[in-house]
Amino acid sequence: MALVVGGAALAAFGASRTSPAVILAGLILGELGLVCCTPTLIGGLARLGRLLPPAPRIALRDASRNRAAAAPAICAVMAAVAGSVALGGYLASDAVRDARTYQPLLPTGHVLVNRNDPALRPEPSLEQVSTAARHHLGASAVALVQGTACPSVGGPASYCSVVPELPADHACPFEPGDNLSATQRRQALADPRCRDRAADYFGSYVQTLVDDGSALPLLTGADPAATTAATAVLHAGGVVVTDPRYLHDGLVTVQVNEVRAGRDEVTTTRWDLPGYALTPTRGQPRLLLSATAARQLALKPVSNGWVINTSTPPSQHRQDRFTADLRGFGTFSLQVEQGAAPRDDSPLLLLLAAAAGVITMGAAGIATALAAAEGRAELSTLAAVGAAPAVRRLLAICQAGVIAGLGSALGIVAGLGTAAIVLFSANREYATAWPAMEPYPYLVPWPALGVLVLVPVVAMFGAGLFTRARLPIERRLD
Repeated sequence: MALVVGGAALAAFGASRTSPAVILAGLILGELGLVCCTPTLIGGLARLGRLLPPAPRIALRDASRNRAAAAPAICAVMAAVAGSVALGGYLASDAVRDARTYQPLLPTGHVLVNRNDPALRPEPSLEQVSTAARHHLGASAVALVQGTACPSVGGPASYCSVVPELPADHACPFEPGDNLSATQRRQALADPRCRDRAADYFGSYVQTLVDDGSALPLLTGADPAATTAATAVLHAGGVVVTDPRYLHDGLVTVQVNEVRAGRDEVTTTRWDLPGYALTPTRGQPRLLLSATAARQLALKPVSNGWVINTSTPPSQHRQDRFTADLRGFGTFSLQVEQGAAPRDDSPLLLLLAAAAGVITMGAAGIATALAAAEGRAELSTLAAVGAAPAVRRLLAICQAGVIAGLGSALGIVAGLGTAAIVLFSANREYATAWPAMEPYPYLVPWPALGVLVLVPVVAMFGAGLFTRARLPIERRLD
């Protein structure tokens, strides 16, 4: 018990300090403590067996008398089940965490179509794309997506970007590339201006497009009332942002950054344009410019492709038929938004549980066979006093249940505790990291647990199936 409690305490201490070596040492000590406690636990259960019917009482008594054989089998089952449950718990939590951190490109079911060779062949018209999309993808709406280009910039080394600028009172003062101290990280995590920028830290950017309101609902998935208000702003010559932090006093500050060919300096111009914040939306952050605003910024609209509204994500076969219909205009690539579906680790979890189940049934079978061989004399006594033949089979079932059931129960408890400590350590590290990261949820791998709970039942069934019911009768030779 000292090893169990001390190992758990050491693992918890290592988790609070995010020290993998200390966590591993604590888990090993805890497992060794459970191994050392198993013979005593068998003895305690045997004393409780006096309240049970004869078959399970004899099974517990035999396990207690032959602890040298029963304890290793139970510990083997416990170790296999604990490893399966611990890894299953981590995988289940990691799958849900990935789904929570998923950043969609479009509303679920929508499709973004891009031409792979726009300069080689003429571009299809919106009507041609709409006809193919309705026929093959089941589309209900199609809109042209237009990006921006700076006519004053030319040449292979040129660069132009158009982005909204955060107001000073909304901008986070800490940058992810800074070498922040522990105190500065705590300040950044506590600053409300730095809480909603997780998507901006790891490569996401604000996509700038030119639109008159036709592509807006397909790109953002906004409700009809918000779409109507945003479209009115675009028709009035304003701009629309999908992140309300960029809107200040009814205006949006737009930066135009240009790098001329043969020069290293960046030329930045800023414009305050009437704007509207469209929330809530789905998809990546976007800045939508009206045609009037684009001309004011000296920008040229360029075709980026088409966005298609579908009720369900189209299959690969339907996508292939759509691109084949437009083959005369070149080749096309499709980006289909499938949504944030949790990763399915069920096959791996079931494989781990099956491996633990094989070890459980093997250990239970060996221990049951040894107990049956050593208890042959007692079976003869039972036959002599008139016991029914089924008693032998029932006794084998109970002996297998003691080994498989006790080992599985200890393994499930140890595995869930191990997974909780590992996840707590990871979350402890994430809680002090900058930028802030999504923590792991604490989940129970129910598919694996279901299999592991069923395994002792299967082991008991196998013991009863392969055990002869006829009781042995010993004859004495004169």
